[in-house]
Amino acid sequence: MKLITDEYAEVLAWEHANTPGKWGQTAKMYVNTIVKHSAGETDWLDYGAGSGGLNHAVQEQYPDTYTITEYEPSRPNTVAPDPKPYVACIDVLEHIEPSLLHNVLKDLARVTVLRGYFTISCRSAAKILKDGRNAHLIVENHQWWKDVMSQYFTILEEEYEPSDMNFRIVVAPKELNFV
Repeated sequence: MKLITDEYAEVLAWEHANTPGKWGQTAKMYVNTIVKHSAGETDWLDYGAGSGGLNHAVQEQYPDTYTITEYEPSRPNTVAPDPKPYVACIDVLEHIEPSLLHNVLKDLARVTVLRGYFTISCRSAAKILKDGRNAHLIVENHQWWKDVMSQYFTILEEEYEPSDMNFRIVVAPKELNFV
């Protein structure tokens, strides 16, 4: 199942190489919230890790507490991640190629064993990619994202923040329904 085209992977690899430390840094803002929603799980997957900002921030604040596997498809020689009890997907889904979104969501559902915490930006990015596209390839409102996400996950909690136009959700696999 294709998750990213070769052309887009090359664009992202160039962006990562030429703007080091700029991708995957949003997660730092959410460390305490991500930890709270982990429900005590210590084995995590950072799906769409960028340059690893979540792992660095968590290790700084909670040393030797969490094991975080990073998955970033634009990194050379990346391999599909194994399922993990807890998955963080922070500021990733709006960067997915629209034609591959459902493949990515199927994969995200595959790797989310118990619970996930996802944030999705619902606005255009300030960043323009080297190929001229806005870095947010999918710009839709939070209700659209809720409808799409609910096809793959049970949404346990949701929050939309109009001031930053970010949709935040806590999810469980469809077959699990935590109360």
